[in-house]
Amino acid sequence: MKTNANQTTSTIYYRPLKQWIEVTPEQKRDWERFVGATRKAKQRAGACCIPFKKSYKCDGLCDTCEFRCVPKDDPQHLSIDTEMENAYENGVSRTSFLADSRLTTEIDIDSLILNGLLTELQSSDPESYEILMAIADGLSERAGAERLQMPRNTFVYKRNQLLKRLKEKF
Repeated sequence: MKTNANQTTSTIYYRPLKQWIEVTPEQKRDWERFVGATRKAKQRAGACCIPFKKSYKCDGLCDTCEFRCVPKDDPQHLSIDTEMENAYENGVSRTSFLADSRLTTEIDIDSLILNGLLTELQSSDPESYEILMAIADGLSERAGAERLQMPRNTFVYKRNQLLKRLKEKF
């Protein structure tokens, strides 16, 4: 069987330049070990969603990777600043985003209503308030149960009952 030139040269894919780079076989082995260990650790943590067929694109730089996914236990941080940046990136100017007084008025009213409801819930049923805060922090069932120092099944039951009550009222 013939050996082609492309079978003997070692290359790695360098994502920032979006091109293949020729390296020595030892460099390629070391690179693949580093990247493979990093990718597998991130996949076990739920932070990497790269499909197997695209694994050649992995370079171990997960913060800028297109296949990065948010871990299940990682709290979701939402803010108006982030929403404004997203709107700005999508072609909406910051001034027009803030100039829409209806939007800011609705946000203010919703914020007042939500704060009133949370205060009422905290004073009437502190455990339900803590469950709601665990949900808002994006905690998993297990992490929420650990925070409230109760069995997971109890946490799930109380969470479901709380959400059921909230759906009935609102």
